Amino acid sequence: MRVRTRAWTAYVRTAIAMRLQYRSMIFASTAVTLLWIVLVTRVWSAAYQGRDTVAGLTLESTVVYLTLANLQAVVVNTPITWIMASRVRSGEVLFDVSRPLGYPGQMLALQAGQSMIQIAVTVVVAPFAALLGGLSAPAGAAAGLLYPVALLFGWVLNALLTLLVGLTAFWTVDNLGISVLYRFVATFLAGAGVPLAFFPGPLRAVAEALPFRFIVYEPAAIYIGQIPAREAVTGFGLALVWIVILSGLLALVWQRSHRRVVVHGG
Repeated sequence: MRVRTRAWTAYVRTAIAMRLQYRSMIFASTAVTLLWIVLVTRVWSAAYQGRDTVAGLTLESTVVYLTLANLQAVVVNTPITWIMASRVRSGEVLFDVSRPLGYPGQMLALQAGQSMIQIAVTVVVAPFAALLGGLSAPAGAAAGLLYPVALLFGWVLNALLTLLVGLTAFWTVDNLGISVLYRFVATFLAGAGVPLAFFPGPLRAVAEALPFRFIVYEPAAIYIGQIPAREAVTGFGLALVWIVILSGLLALVWQRSHRRVVVHGG
């Protein structure tokens, strides 16, 4: 256990160093996020003209939700799927699978290191996002306490889903198309652009049953008071069920995928 912990910590430090090598990309993506917050919140402000509430949400709540949703995306988004595909193409994955720490664990550690940098960036950017979009205090003490818990569940679920998509590289070598498709579906069903409260009935029922909602919608909706504390705790139970299911699926997919390593070049 001690050896695995040291190995995992080393991967986290490596991921932080890798992320810091591309500072210009961090600044560029942060600027794009801020611009997107301005555009989305202005569009929704126009949609609310003459209305106090839409789908039970006030304009202020919707603006706060959308600002949080985009800041959360900075934290949870990760290039791990492309990193995994690149290492499969180059053959470096052979060194990865021979290390003491399992390959999924290595990628999870890299993702954690990436997220640490992104969290630091988000903390710095949050005041600017609040000015350009809108932020307010949590809806109450319970919302303030439950929000980081919900965000952690969202990070874990996003990590598991991302690793599953990344493992498709063992079959396809280049998983760019699958990654882009996954990002599109996940972003929509997570409620990143449109809160799930605005979805039509059947589509909302599907979105609420899937794990994507915990990545964006659940934390932000808890923060603005759209989801009360008791309902939030029930949602955490469903998130745990999904974590168990996806962890088991990840173990099964990894067991099959590492037998299909094909080296191109290297």
